[in-house]
Amino acid sequence: MGFGSYNTVIQNLNKAIPTWAQGLNKTESPIWVVDQYTGFNGGSDLRDGVHPNKGGDTKMANIWYPALVHALGVAKADKAATATVADKVEVPFTA
Repeated sequence: MGFGSYNTVIQNLNKAIPTWAQGLNKTESPIWVVDQYTGFNGGSDLRDGVHPNKGGDTKMANIWYPALVHALGVAKADKAATATVADKVEVPFTA
């Protein structure tokens, strides 16, 4: 990424995030880490040096979308696994 002298600081922070998140991660409040740095180019993926252009938006969406789908799938599975019979409501269908 093209952030000059900050690039090393950004990379060091990015390396620390997974360990930090793992230390705070809880079953009832999971933390998901998504790497938006790798493959992103600050020169060609930003429209003004800060905000993503269309190509940058696409790259970010291609990373976030699968991560969100996975996180929501895990949450749904966890909820289904912990649901009790009283939590499940059957609605009769008549045609």
